[in-house]
Amino acid sequence: MPYRVPKSRLLPPRTAREVERLRLLERLRQGFAKSPVLVLAAGAGYGKSTLLSSLPTLWLTLGEDCSDPVVLGWHLVEVYRPRLGDALEGVVAALERGAWAVAGELLLERLSDQPGHTLVMDEAQRAASRQAVALLRTLAQVPGLHMALLTRRAAPWEVLGQVLDESELAFDPAESLQLGQAIAPELSAFEVEQAHSLVRGWPLGLRLLLRAMQRGAKPEEAFYAHPDPDGLLVYLLPALPEEVLKLAAKASVLGEVGPEEAAWVGGLEALQPYAPDLLLEHVGGRTRFHPLVRAALMSLLEPDEVRKLLAKAADLALERGEEVQAAGYLLEAGRLGHAADLLQRQGEAWLARGLTYTVLALLERLPETLRATRPTLRFLHGEALRQAGRYSEAEAVYQQALQAGVEQALLGLSRLYLDTVEPAKAQGYLLAARVRFPSEVEGLWAENLLNSGRVEEARAHGLEGPRVWLRSGQPERALSELRRWEKGSTARAPQNHREGTLLLALLEAIAGDARAAEQAAYRGRREGETLGSPFVVALAEARLGHALLAQNRWSEAAEAYQRALSLSHGGPARLRVEPLGGRAALGEAPAFEEMVRQAREAGDAWVEAFMTLVAAQAHLRRGQPFSLPALPGLEDPFLRALAANYPWQADQEGLLLRYPFLSQPTLFAPPLHRSRRLLWEAGRLSLPYHPGVAVEIRALGGLEVWVNHQEVRFKREKARILLGLLLLREWSKETLLEALQVSDGEFRVLWSELLGALEPGRPPRVPGYFLKPYTLNRVPELWVDLWHTDQEGRPPFEGLDHPEFEYYQAAWLQGLVKRYRHSDAPADWLRGLRLEPLDEELYLRLLKTELAAEARLLRQTALRELELEA
Repeated sequence: MPYRVPKSRLLPPRTAREVERLRLLERLRQGFAKSPVLVLAAGAGYGKSTLLSSLPTLWLTLGEDCSDPVVLGWHLVEVYRPRLGDALEGVVAALERGAWAVAGELLLERLSDQPGHTLVMDEAQRAASRQAVALLRTLAQVPGLHMALLTRRAAPWEVLGQVLDESELAFDPAESLQLGQAIAPELSAFEVEQAHSLVRGWPLGLRLLLRAMQRGAKPEEAFYAHPDPDGLLVYLLPALPEEVLKLAAKASVLGEVGPEEAAWVGGLEALQPYAPDLLLEHVGGRTRFHPLVRAALMSLLEPDEVRKLLAKAADLALERGEEVQAAGYLLEAGRLGHAADLLQRQGEAWLARGLTYTVLALLERLPETLRATRPTLRFLHGEALRQAGRYSEAEAVYQQALQAGVEQALLGLSRLYLDTVEPAKAQGYLLAARVRFPSEVEGLWAENLLNSGRVEEARAHGLEGPRVWLRSGQPERALSELRRWEKGSTARAPQNHREGTLLLALLEAIAGDARAAEQAAYRGRREGETLGSPFVVALAEARLGHALLAQNRWSEAAEAYQRALSLSHGGPARLRVEPLGGRAALGEAPAFEEMVRQAREAGDAWVEAFMTLVAAQAHLRRGQPFSLPALPGLEDPFLRALAANYPWQADQEGLLLRYPFLSQPTLFAPPLHRSRRLLWEAGRLSLPYHPGVAVEIRALGGLEVWVNHQEVRFKREKARILLGLLLLREWSKETLLEALQVSDGEFRVLWSELLGALEPGRPPRVPGYFLKPYTLNRVPELWVDLWHTDQEGRPPFEGLDHPEFEYYQAAWLQGLVKRYRHSDAPADWLRGLRLEPLDEELYLRLLKTELAAEARLLRQTALRELELEA
């Protein structure tokens, strides 16, 4: 259910603009040229809103409820609805289920092709929270978006961009003179300058001081040094009739009033003649009080009268169905018990709408002694902490609620261990909760059966969805359904990592596109960082490791798994299972043993089998032995078939035809040369012959060849030279004979040796697979380091004596130096100087860096060796 966003928050205030602030407008232009976010941080009355409302912008005035990122997300939806319309459906669906980090990523995606524009967020200090900053940091990545945050305090927004403070926002003498001529033309320029000096350029203070001087007050007597409410009364009292002052005081309690409130506040039309004195702002048919004016006017009322007015406002908010706003009014009125009762009644419904941080903020405003008298608030607190991903805190609070006799905490603890995928821990709480809450436990029980690997039992309980299809041996169906969900607009549960971006990353790595899996893992990591959840970030790193493993990017996968393990310390043990399995896949035997132990402690037999087979397939692709253990009790038919077919000497079950994704770079794919050979044998590849081997050629630093991870030794040196020449370009037979200085008969011997080395067992008169006249075939089973532009190291073809290689080395060296010269990193400049010690441009650049001493030493050594030193 959408959060109701008041229309007045989407409109800029209509304020007097007597001063043309061209200086500041130019400062904004320069600031946006350097930073997409500008933070205008100054106290009330520095003209921030007036300045930005004069520009063509999208406007959003924030309230305290916007400190909840879901509420802030709903406000952003309303801001962009006129531009994006139905394209916001995915964002809305994410917000409806509380997935605000996902909503932020989706909004970023939807806005990426929008024209450049400026978004203003006024009163940002009201919404200051880590989560709000994180959401806006995501939004700030929109190309062409300029974001202006207007706030009375720079913190915590200063991390988003440049800060313009009071020294820049204050009036200069020329601007003060403009204001004086507009509102008090009878005052001399000297008097205006005197007032400007007294208020130190504070625009609101200057306006009030000039009005007081109009009434005959001397500036020194009227001036007050600090803009506090009591001082402000000095200006307000003489300017307003008593009945207007009383009406304004009552109306100011709400901060903003409209026709609905006028019925019990009084006739607001009586305030309009005094709007300039009261600094009233008009927004969308409603009247808004300046914060300082509100505080000053409220000080005229008796505390009991203020409480009654706020209580009345709370009642009206409840009538309109705005329970969250009502809770805020009750807390401000000091009616803490009523606020606690409202939270107790509505808290779970608010959590169901995704207002996690709203509930947490309201709970934190209640005294601990009050919360202790209402134990169900403990349970509510635990639920909110769990939804926020603060699992260890949630566990402690649930236990407190359980000790206080709140049996619902049994459900909370069950959900907690479902979220962390620890079925063994969840089982006891589910059994206890089943007696008290049978209907609520039914779905949770099925989830826990699934987490335990008992898939058929879970399905018998009616459980469906991508995780069910994954664990029941239907990864393609799981991926297809999750992709459809990601594009759809229907809210669903459960949330977080179990059904969101990180599950998508896993499924893409298993049955889809490993590069898409990599991108989903990165997106999941950003979501985790936005949420401030080490759990989600750790899991994202593990899923990134899987995506890289599927692409055979071994060293990068190892780094991702290590980051996941580091982040998992202090979290649930189950969080370590996947990265440990990943490290095992890369050859760490102790990691495999630890993975098995922790998977069994968690009670998840399926993930043990899953990661065991991941490790087995990775060993096979790397050409390393792996003894696949028995996997008893495994229900998943896909994993069972993989285990039965290991190590892919044949495809007796036709797995490659049943699961086409196994022929692509995916997590369970056999070595590419084996899968393509098996497909060729099955008549599914239109090739005259497939050798069933993989070839790796490394030319940097020499020339080495491996076939199926075994190094090849050539009988004739000229066969190696022939291979090296074929790496350079395509040849004709005549130019090759000339380059090798051999006869036609000798060439046939060399070509035959090369064919036999690269394709052992090739039948006679069958066209070569890796070789064709007279070059190398760029087939998937052939990897050559020279074909990867990012390769560095020793020069190619070292130790091979041929002019063609010398020419190639010189061009390679020149290209590498050129690349280093165009880099912005001094470390690259030093690498370039090592290759070309006499390069003047690189040398002069390095002299201006901390690497100057090393550069001088390289230069002097080279000059000495060339006997050029003076």
